[in-house]
Amino acid sequence: MKPDQLSQTAAFVAIKFYGLSRIEEFQSLFDESIVSFYDQLSRSLPSPLRYYHYWLKFRWVRRLYIWSEELLLPGDLLHIVARKWYIQRMATQLVEDGYEQLIVLGAGFDHLAFYFSQQDLSCYEFDAPHMASMKQQFFKNSYPNEKHPNIIPTHLPEDSLETEFRTHPEIDPEKKTIIVAEGFFDYLKPETVEGSLKQTKKYFTHNPVLISTHFALNELSAFYRWVFRSSVNLVNEQLQFGSSIEEFRQLLSKAEFEVSQLHDAHEISTEIKKRTGTNLPVLSGFYVLLAH
Repeated sequence: MKPDQLSQTAAFVAIKFYGLSRIEEFQSLFDESIVSFYDQLSRSLPSPLRYYHYWLKFRWVRRLYIWSEELLLPGDLLHIVARKWYIQRMATQLVEDGYEQLIVLGAGFDHLAFYFSQQDLSCYEFDAPHMASMKQQFFKNSYPNEKHPNIIPTHLPEDSLETEFRTHPEIDPEKKTIIVAEGFFDYLKPETVEGSLKQTKKYFTHNPVLISTHFALNELSAFYRWVFRSSVNLVNEQLQFGSSIEEFRQLLSKAEFEVSQLHDAHEISTEIKKRTGTNLPVLSGFYVLLAH
């Protein structure tokens, strides 16, 4: 993605979450403030994206949207809810365990840093310059009296995470830190992923914890893999890191991160079905992990 470009994939993650959160069963998984966040955010998107906010209020439109999405790429919609739900729970537990600082890489239109800013946690978002500017404007317009995370414009691989950390002394290397990479690594080359992980590990004195999603594209059929890649290419973005989960774990190990939690699509789907009663699947090859 270019530094001056709106991330369409980030926008549609927010739109899909908003649409599903209109359904009571999914809405019940999240705090009311999170549901409200995506309501306001989807309304604030530039046209024609903002029109989804109006149309997805209608049940028949949501049903049509879910049917069309499931026809093209089964499990894509529910994986959006799944990743938000799992990451929210992981981060909440870590904060309860004494972590003091949260950094979200490639935050897009995510709520997490804003949510924990309201709990007086030191929160930072790293994102491409145009996306960073859009997020700052959203906070200014929609939450003028609330605490905002510090948003830092960064564009990898041109910029270095270690350099950005050092350029912003308010990021405290002594604090126990949570690093969130939700869909972030998917758009970077493997060498950039490895370098970013090593720089992160090196910078913080206390062992930082990583919460990350991963798509193992080898677990999708050839057709669905083509649909997945094509849908991203269609909006001028490109998937570059679709390694197997074993390869990703090896890369994490090279950067001295060891996986302590690993949740796959089957486990995630089973748990959400128990909580919501949904029949929607979770996209094959999708993982959420926690590594120290």
